[in-house]
Amino acid sequence: MAKWTLPVKVTVNTGAEVTNLHVQHRYDRDHYDDKEWTEAKDGDVLTGLSATFWTGFIRTGVDYWWIKFTCEGKTYTCKDDFYCYLTADDGESGGPVMITFSRGSMTVNPPKSSSCQVTVYET
Repeated sequence: MAKWTLPVKVTVNTGAEVTNLHVQHRYDRDHYDDKEWTEAKDGDVLTGLSATFWTGFIRTGVDYWWIKFTCEGKTYTCKDDFYCYLTADDGESGGPVMITFSRGSMTVNPPKSSSCQVTVYET
């Protein structure tokens, strides 16, 4: 079993400033990484979030990702059970995991494994 922690970079692609940005990584049901930013401009690449996960015998789980933010007075989020796996290859690479979001989607791009995309919708 191996434990990994990768840096996460979050790119704002909304066409406008965002406020109350909250991004969360959850490994299975027992480990949470989250970060909140008060405001960010379109095009900003934000740091300060990391993603911790495990690989190997008996510990391989699911990496869930979630986002919520306000843009031009409207609040957006994605479904709670969106997942994109991180692998040992990702861990060995050292990262980062790249997240890009807009008012219509969020893409999680691990350093080595396949990227995943989810719809972002107005709440």
